[in-house]
Order: sequence, then structure tokens, then C-alpha cells
Amino acid sequence: MPPVTSAPSSRLRPYRMPAFILSVVLLICVGVAMVLSIRSFTRSTDLVEHSYQVINTAEAIRSSARSTESDARGYRLSGRDQLLAEYLATFPATRKATSQLVVITRDDPAQQTRALEVETLVEKRLAELQRLIDIQRDQGIAEAQREGLDSPGFGQMQQINLLIDTVLTQEHHLLRERRQTMATLAAVTIAGVVAGILLPLVLLGLLLGGLTRENRRSLKLEREARSTMRELAISLEQRSRLSEQRRVLGAYAGILQSCENLNEALNVTAEVIAQMLPTAGGRCYVLRSSLNQVEALSRFGTETVPSDSVWAPSACWGLRRGQPHRSGHGPGNVYCSHLHIEDLGENGWTLCVPLMAQGVSLGLLHVNGATGGSSEDVQVVEAIAEQLSLAMINLQLRESLRVQSLRDPLTGLYNRRYLEENTQRELQRCQRRGLPLSVIMLDIDHFKRFNDEHGHAAGDALLTAIAQTLQTHTRDEDIVCRYGGEEFTVVMPEASSEDAQRRAEEIRSAIATTTVVHLRKTLGPNTASLGVATYPFDGSTPAELIGSADTALYRAKAEGRNRFVVHQLARA
Repeated sequence: MPPVTSAPSSRLRPYRMPAFILSVVLLICVGVAMVLSIRSFTRSTDLVEHSYQVINTAEAIRSSARSTESDARGYRLSGRDQLLAEYLATFPATRKATSQLVVITRDDPAQQTRALEVETLVEKRLAELQRLIDIQRDQGIAEAQREGLDSPGFGQMQQINLLIDTVLTQEHHLLRERRQTMATLAAVTIAGVVAGILLPLVLLGLLLGGLTRENRRSLKLEREARSTMRELAISLEQRSRLSEQRRVLGAYAGILQSCENLNEALNVTAEVIAQMLPTAGGRCYVLRSSLNQVEALSRFGTETVPSDSVWAPSACWGLRRGQPHRSGHGPGNVYCSHLHIEDLGENGWTLCVPLMAQGVSLGLLHVNGATGGSSEDVQVVEAIAEQLSLAMINLQLRESLRVQSLRDPLTGLYNRRYLEENTQRELQRCQRRGLPLSVIMLDIDHFKRFNDEHGHAAGDALLTAIAQTLQTHTRDEDIVCRYGGEEFTVVMPEASSEDAQRRAEEIRSAIATTTVVHLRKTLGPNTASLGVATYPFDGSTPAELIGSADTALYRAKAEGRNRFVVHQLARA
């Protein structure tokens, strides 16, 4: 019996190598064609994206220019500082957009020429707007409005809009052409890919014997691909988290600029940290003006490692070194003495970030947690601390300017506005602590006659001298104000009626011996009448207390002047 042979296998064996070589050649050709097609397609895609970028930039110029024009006009008409701030914010954005349009149209000389014209017109218009703003600052709103009537603003904006419309029209035309080119390239690429795949598949069907090995290799590649996909997913998640953090930080920076006081800024900071680091907790500390104590003004989250509410700056390594100080579980860690580290877990961590701006220490941001504490978390806290420091120094400057506006220019004492704002605060503080608060109303006796006899300059000198006497005979924590005309008010937190009566008598006696020198003449002494009222007996609101003290003052005048009367006695 003849041996059994595999005829088909024998017939196909001589063609395996040529078929393999031909398949490889076809695949190489297809690969080269695909690479070339993909490069062309990528180039077309880049051109389309470039057209969209030009269109978006041109629209941004139009929108930003209109916003700048609107904000400047609104400020010129109303004089509102908020509109000026919005104008100053959109002013550089308009310039940046025009410069970007010039840069991205370098590939098209005609478009770049138009972009340069747009930039020139925008610069002219911005210069005109800035000129009107400067006029309003220097000469007043009326002069700015008059100059605005003669400003060529409408014509300039019309020219800018026409040029931008021309740029958009041309770019839309290029966009249609590029889209058509993309569609053609896509069709050619698909046809080439389909044809190039079908032919090698027919030939590779003859090489089934080698697929087993290729399958094993494919399984290995699949496992590697899965591992890569997992790593990619982790990377995308981190990128998404970082993007969200940047968005939240950007919004946080904007909100901080709108905060009216420090407590509001600290509360916003606490909410942002709780949102970005939900597993962390901590406190925002502020350095007192005496620079000898740090006090917690807000808390956030759940503190894993408790921290004292008030402590000396030397208790924190972050404040000592002027840079963030991180510590965790294990040897080699140096802990701040204001922390209670006995509650620190195995994965616990703490971070102290000094709040500093312009070389001045303002406070501390302390964050801790049972888990986390990665470098990303530290960077987030440092970014928040940087924004908070700038906001705090701005708020301090704003408060300093506000206090300056609350001084009486003649006597240097606080004015009535300051009295109304701060008496309420001091009264609420005393109410919370169950402490008294006294008010003294003072009026100079026969001041009108003094003015008529010696002149208003002498009267001003007398008011200034009495203001100095009041400052000499009151405490630092007392609020001494010029209430109006020849009337003065002294608010004495935590002072009982007896304390206020003693102080009123001291002030009355001191004024009775006060003289002024005017035009080489010694004038005075003069006398004063005083009325005393005390919380809670004579009122529970600032208006009631001041009214009670005023009633007692008029009783003192009615009884002969140069004396003080307590409101409780006046009522009796």
C-alpha cells in the first residue's frame, strides 16, 4: 500500500514564502499609503481647527471690544467703581485677543493684513477709552461725558466690526474649502484602507498555520494593552481631577476678590478646602495685630489632629521658617507644638502653610487628615494659601482706607459714621459675654457764644483741644467720636454705670481747666455738660443708648450746665 501523503499541503508549500512576501509587500504599501493619507488628513484637520481658531478669536475680539466699550461708557455715565474694575479686567483681554489674531493669521498674508488693521483700530479705540477714563479721574465725570460726546467711538467700532466681518467671511470660505478637502481625503483614505486590507487578507488566509503563534502574541499584546488602558484611565482621572481643581481655584480666586471682610474670605476658603479635600480638616488662623498670638477664626472638615485655638507664633515650625511644614506618622518627623499628635493615625498627616504677602506674616492655614496628604494635596493647599494671603492683605488695605475715611478731619476723632458702625459691634460683643456698655454724650457749654466772641478759628481750636482732652482721659478700647458740631460721644465697652460716672467727672473736670491759645491770647477755660447711659438699663440698641445719653445731657444743661447726669437719675 502506498504511503498516505497530504497532497494539498504539498501543493501549497512552495507558495507559502511567495505569498508571505507578497502579503508583506502589500501591507507595507498599504501602511505607507495610510501614513501618507493620515498625514494629509491630519494637515487638513489642523487647517480646519486653525480656521475655527481664527473665527473664535475674531468673535472674541468683537465681544471683548464691546464689553470694554460698554464698561467704559457705563463708568463714564455712572462713575461706579465696579464698572471701572470690569473695564480694567476686559482691557488687557481685548489687546491679547487682537495680538493672538495677528499671530495665528501668519499663514495667510491677506488675513494677517486685515488682522493688523483690526489691531490698529482696536488700539486706537482702547487709547481713546483710556483717555476718557483718565479725564474722568483727573477732571471729573462731567468733563469725561462732554469729551465722550466728541469721541469718534461709534465710527471706530463700526470700522472694527466691518473688518472683523471681512475676516470672518474669508475664514468661513476657507473653512468650507478645507472641509471639502477633508471629506475627499477621508473617502480616498477609506477606499485605500479597505482595498489594502482585503488583498492581504486573501493571501494571509493561505498562512493559517502561522496564526497560532500570532494568536499567542496577540493575547500577550492584549494583556499589555489592558494594562496600558488601566494606566491611561488613571492618568485621565488624575488629569480630570487636576482640571477640576484648577477650575475651582480659579473660581475661588474670583470670589475672594469680592469678599467684603476677613471672616467672609475665611469662610469661603473653608468651603473650598472642604470641597477639594473632602477627607481633610483644619483651621484658618490669623496673626493678631500685636504679633504675639495666632487665633483661629474658622474651621472646616473633621480634624484628625486637633490644634489649639490660640497659640504663640513660635509654636509652629511653618511660621518660624516662613514656608510650608508637612509632618506625618513615623520617625524623622518634627511636629508643631500647637498640635495634639496623640490622635495621629498610621497614615495621618498634617500641613502648616504660612499666610504671607509682601513679606508680611498674616496667619496660618492648617490642614490635616487620616489619609491623603500627597504632593498634589499639598500643592492645592499651597495654592489656596497663596490666594488667601493676597486677599487678606487687600482686605487689610481696604479696611485701613475705610478707617481713614471715618476720621473727623478737624479733631482727628472718629466721626458719626464710624460710631454707628462700631457701636453695634461692641454692643453685640458685650451682650454675648453678659457685660455692660456705657455711652457718654458731651456738649460744650455756650459754644455758640464762644464762636461769636472769638471767631470760628478760635472755636475750632477749642474743639481740637477738647478732643485731645477726651483722648487723654479715655481707654484705648473706648470709641471717642465727634458726634456733630460741639457734641462728642464716648462709647465705653465693658464699663459699668459707676465706671462711666467716674470717667464723666474726670472728663468734666479736665475740660473745666482746658484753655486754648489763639492769636496770642489765652481763651477759656470752658465747661461742658455730659449725659451718661448704660446697657442694659438704659437701652438694648445703639440708638436707644445714644438717645438715653442725649436725654441725660439735656437734663444736665437744664440743671445749670458744667455737670453730668445719669439717665437713670434723669428718669427718676
